[in-house]
Amino acid sequence: MEELKLKYLKGFLTRTHLCVVDFVLKLQEWESRIRGCYAGLDSFNNNDFLKIIIIDACFIIELFLRCYFRNAYCLKNDPILSKPWLLDDIIRDLVLLENQLPYFVLEDIYKLAGLNPEFPSFTTITIHYFQHFNVQNINSERAQCPKHFTDLLRTFLLPLSFDFVQEVGNAIEHVYSVSQLSEAGLVFQVSESKCLLDLEFDKGVLKMPCFHVYDSTEMYMRNILAFEECNYSGQNYITQYLIMLDFLINSEKDVSILVEKGIIVNWMGDANALDTMINNLCKNISMYRFNSKYRSLCKGLNGFYENPRNKYKAIFVHEYFNTPWKIASTITAVLLLLFTFIQAKDQQKLKIALEVSKDMFL
Repeated sequence: MEELKLKYLKGFLTRTHLCVVDFVLKLQEWESRIRGCYAGLDSFNNNDFLKIIIIDACFIIELFLRCYFRNAYCLKNDPILSKPWLLDDIIRDLVLLENQLPYFVLEDIYKLAGLNPEFPSFTTITIHYFQHFNVQNINSERAQCPKHFTDLLRTFLLPLSFDFVQEVGNAIEHVYSVSQLSEAGLVFQVSESKCLLDLEFDKGVLKMPCFHVYDSTEMYMRNILAFEECNYSGQNYITQYLIMLDFLINSEKDVSILVEKGIIVNWMGDANALDTMINNLCKNISMYRFNSKYRSLCKGLNGFYENPRNKYKAIFVHEYFNTPWKIASTITAVLLLLFTFIQAKDQQKLKIALEVSKDMFL
């Protein structure tokens, strides 16, 4: 990988009128600010530290440019673009919280390079790169001044405006699952909103935006959760959304209902794998204090299920119509009861007719 980084560094330098020394001099001006973004750098001297930063930063920028203009490259000759498995490994490394470069370093080096005016901004090529590799629900209008790529992935998922107010009070300990709510008569619908966090419950209908789930989704989300845990304890919106999913999804059946309604697109294929992924993501997270919107949503869902009419309907559906065998058994029992009732009425009619006839002849 180090050899490939140097090749990409050379490729980036050919695009600009500057040389490595120019970048090093600029990085020396930013060094204290860059070091302030990290902990435990005492073992790195100035030269080693700046060397790592400049090689990694120029490699990332050149990689993003080649992906953006990939049609202009001969994929067979490119040491990375020609190897999809290597591209997958690289994007995983770029997302890991412990591997981050400050975003301002990448953006300022890109500006310093003085590329032709027709070149897009660094944010544009960054968004294009993550869109190309199945990072869904990207809201480019939110991509402003992130700290690094993990922060950028988080901002992609946030709404443009917040009506969330963090509430202090008793934690939400339980919400009924998708299958339980469905049996009680609650309707699940896919929302037109592009923001994953935009959950709406009104008059027995829960609307949820479409969530594309890939094999890589757990890795993205786990790093975002870790980042929120460290930096956004009062604004951990992605964490709260995943906890809501954890409440709603407790079995393969719950997943299947959401897939059937178009709320989840399961590219993992296996409902059990998705159920396990959601439940594992929220392990060791003790925060169940939701923002005001989600808190109201939880109360509304629980209140809907616990309404006596809905609750007994759910119990009836669960006991008698929960599986194909139960449905068949219930229908058979009803038919037998109906036939018995009809037969009993016919026998009663026959008995009355015989008695009338007997009276007539007598």
